[in-house]
Amino acid sequence: MQPSELQKKWNLSNAQLAAALGKTEETVKAYKARKTARSHRTPPQSVLIMCKLLDEQWQATGTPQIFFLTA
Repeated sequence: MQPSELQKKWNLSNAQLAAALGKTEETVKAYKARKTARSHRTPPQSVLIMCKLLDEQWQATGTPQIFFLTA
């Protein structure tokens, strides 16, 4: 699942999606940029897997849950 698909399906902001994926907002924006744009980045396989796993988990609970852990 692409990050943009996950964002649209669960109505997430760029900040929420970035937090869920452990990426910066700029990276999330680059994933969503047009392929012809200089800022475009193709999401690595690990991000696609994370999106799929998050979607499965959120479907099971019925709501997106984003946790912040600090040390």
